[in-house]
Amino acid sequence: MKKLVYSIGLVLLVTIWWSAAAPREEIGCCISESVVFDPVTVERTQAVDRSKEFAAAIATLEINLPAYDDAVFLDDGESALVTAHDGQIWMVDLAAHTAEPFADVPLMAWGIQIHQAPGNPPQVYFCAAGSYAARSPGEVPGLYRLDLNTRSAEPLALRVPDTQINHQRPVVYADEDPNAPELQADDRSTPSRKIMVCDNLEVSADGRRIYFSEPFNYENASTRDAVHEAIALARNGRLWRHDLDTGSTRLIAEGFHFINGVLYDPHPGKLREESVLVSQTSLFRVMRFYVNGPKAGTSEIVIDGLPGMPDGMDRDAAGRIWLAMFADRGPLLTWAHEHAWIKPLLMRLPTAWLLSQARRTGVVVLSPDGSRPLYSAFYKGPELASIASAVPAPSGIFLANIALSDADPEQKKPIQRLGWPSEWQYSQ
Repeated sequence: MKKLVYSIGLVLLVTIWWSAAAPREEIGCCISESVVFDPVTVERTQAVDRSKEFAAAIATLEINLPAYDDAVFLDDGESALVTAHDGQIWMVDLAAHTAEPFADVPLMAWGIQIHQAPGNPPQVYFCAAGSYAARSPGEVPGLYRLDLNTRSAEPLALRVPDTQINHQRPVVYADEDPNAPELQADDRSTPSRKIMVCDNLEVSADGRRIYFSEPFNYENASTRDAVHEAIALARNGRLWRHDLDTGSTRLIAEGFHFINGVLYDPHPGKLREESVLVSQTSLFRVMRFYVNGPKAGTSEIVIDGLPGMPDGMDRDAAGRIWLAMFADRGPLLTWAHEHAWIKPLLMRLPTAWLLSQARRTGVVVLSPDGSRPLYSAFYKGPELASIASAVPAPSGIFLANIALSDADPEQKKPIQRLGWPSEWQYSQ
């Protein structure tokens, strides 16, 4: 009789744990099928691997500031604005080796970009992420513009059309597609919702359009939810575009796994960009969305099966793409993606344990079209936890170094800068 009671009690405890530890419905409902990665990309990155010299090429700049997610450079690379994890944008003076808070912005700024038209002052745009931290009352996630003179933030897009993702049928909208969901400025009739997570952004070459990513759109997201997204491969990702001339916000793509970093493709001789690149962090992939030209309204895989989780993307002056590898694709996550049946159990394990499985971080440099690895390096050690972006500048590549498991994300740390590979220069 006691054994029966113990057995029933154990079953009840397991049932309660299974329910209490479940991922949120928006993720648990949509776990992707098993994925087997082609080894070709790993082989190609190994052929250009520079991991042995990577640590020696990193310079530690004794300029202390909180962990940061992204950076843009001013004054020909002499200073930088960085989106720090204390909820402020900091100004870093590389010549004087100083850093100080520059602007207290809504929530926590993540991606940041700058555009300067000839004869005009620079325009700085950033994403107020709205996730992984408690939200202050009145502070809203979305796309913002930072005034460098007043140090104030102006909201540009806080709402988007309310669309329903078809998880079985991802979609890309051409610029000429009249069916693309679009929210006009001051539109009160189109069904809309708040932006939940503004992750990364890119400004068009003419400075009039801003693409921004929303990897998922549920409220009060946490680190635990981001980990679950990475495991589940739920198709919750969207890419939006805000038009500065009309004030409208338009859906570019939806139904893709964890859309994160954003870059437009060069388009010499054309008035508008034909395509946009995005990183799919948890699928170890870079994709291209076509918005104009003969392929408008379609997507294609640019490079697949990367050796790590691609986060931010930046181009150097030669057009090469610097792809931050937030964490390498370890055997546990690779095996889980190949055996999707285990994912409901993995997503119920402690988040701290799952985060501890990340082993290395690094960068991969791609050819300008994104198809060919030119450089690859991974690192494990005390100087770098996870590289969220690798931002090229004349003096080197600045590595945004964060850790989702940090007990105190506001703790100040030195800046890590990677020297240019010997065969490259910033202007090449």
